[in-house]
Amino acid sequence: MISLLASPTPASETVWPVAVAVFIFLAVAGVVMVWADPVRRFILRREDYYDRVLRGSLLVDINPRTVTVLCFGVIVLLALIVYLMSGSILAGIVGGAAGAFSPWLTLRFLKARRLYRLEEQLVGGIQTLTAGVRAGLNLVQAMDLLARNDVKPIREEFAHLVREYEHGISLEQAMTNAAKRIGSGNYRLLFAALLTHRERGGDLGGTLDRIADSIREIYRLEKRIETLTAPNRTAARWMGAMPAVILAILYFIDPVGVTKLFTEEIGRLILAGIVILNVVGFLWIRKIASIDI
Repeated sequence: MISLLASPTPASETVWPVAVAVFIFLAVAGVVMVWADPVRRFILRREDYYDRVLRGSLLVDINPRTVTVLCFGVIVLLALIVYLMSGSILAGIVGGAAGAFSPWLTLRFLKARRLYRLEEQLVGGIQTLTAGVRAGLNLVQAMDLLARNDVKPIREEFAHLVREYEHGISLEQAMTNAAKRIGSGNYRLLFAALLTHRERGGDLGGTLDRIADSIREIYRLEKRIETLTAPNRTAARWMGAMPAVILAILYFIDPVGVTKLFTEEIGRLILAGIVILNVVGFLWIRKIASIDI
């Protein structure tokens, strides 16, 4: 009796959830089909960049696909942490964006630090080459002497150069590859002078001495420029720190208003704009103060 009195479920209530599910499925499938190829090309470009930096500049044998997976994990982890800490979806997106930029910044830092160390060791490396040549070794043997007895990272670079030569690449091409891999004007000057010497001959020891003197003069000018531009770099650092200082002062004056910047959506947007403009201004001043000779 109860089952006979119960009203049947309307057909619309059954069809509507199915239609919504089908629509969502088709929408997701369409988005995937449209964006799958651009995303795949973007991932391949990033993996090519990771391969050039890790295996080319840093001489580290790491699979670029492994780095891509780690980067994706960092993006998801930072987005989740920031979202759980703030409870804001916008903050989670900002955290994910920071996670997306962190691998690039890390590789850029490692590459810059390695290049700085290579620049510091160049004059000493040239002196090692000069000593080997004047002891009766040819250029390749002198490079092998540097690769076996000097310190990292210049030892690794010349060991890679000698290894390429031993595997059948001409010495001229191996030096050209090394100049591109290192990406330093001073190393390009060294290898260009060595290539010219191999074409025209002459006193190799004297050539290396002149290169060392030229690079010492370049370093002296660079240090002079760093001294003259030091006030501008200091101003850039102070400008970067001033928003945080002003925010701390305003917190003591109006703590309720400053708190709203962190608790309300419009406040977070204002803070994000301030951070972006501050970073742009800092980088702009650093670019102006950076003089390449």
